[in-house]
Amino acid sequence: MQLFVTEYKKKNEIIVITDTDLLSQLRKVLRANTGDIIWIQSPKNEAKKIRYEVRIEVRDNTTLEWTIVSEQQYDIPKEKRSMIIAMPNKRDKVELIVQKLTECGLDQILFRPSERSVIKERNEKKEERLHKIIKEAVEQSRGWVMPELIFTTNPKELIGTNPLVIFDKQQNSSWKIQKSDYIYGLIGPEGGLTYRDYQAFEWTKYDIYGLGETVLRTETAAIIGWRLFKNNFKF
Repeated sequence: MQLFVTEYKKKNEIIVITDTDLLSQLRKVLRANTGDIIWIQSPKNEAKKIRYEVRIEVRDNTTLEWTIVSEQQYDIPKEKRSMIIAMPNKRDKVELIVQKLTECGLDQILFRPSERSVIKERNEKKEERLHKIIKEAVEQSRGWVMPELIFTTNPKELIGTNPLVIFDKQQNSSWKIQKSDYIYGLIGPEGGLTYRDYQAFEWTKYDIYGLGETVLRTETAAIIGWRLFKNNFKF
């Protein structure tokens, strides 16, 4: 059953949706009619998320009214998982990384320019599309969390005193990730992190974690790093 992330108004057991893009999609693409059922949830990241199973009761070109059939509740975990990604060399790679890490369920996706990054600055015109990709990825994966998307040149103010794990192929790589309620992972660009990249994190202690014998692409390393974080938490 399809999930949609959208703003709505709740009146007793009635849900009212006025999102014109969603109305158009339901009408033209899904051919939704009275009696059809979908799931909806708010894009806001409250501590407790509620998802409603709703049935179409009234439909016109500007409004859809739904009757609540059932609901699901989900407590957002206190643990936070964040990944810092070196800006890739192609903007379509940014979209791919955002899509996959949203499906994985990360809480924060941070991009920063590294020494080898070809793209050094954020593109505000593309940022709206990235937020749309996040929304669609949550819907497709039936996820609960809309990850925070951040572009930064100063990760220190974000990481603070929280643990940092650098995923890199080094001889001194660790094979154990410490447990923490809030942890950051750092993924380098294709070609790897340089000495200057490491200098940018001299202000904090960090572990270097190897991801195997082969050299992984940025998006692959980020997904595997997320899985290692998830296995290290108690969910």
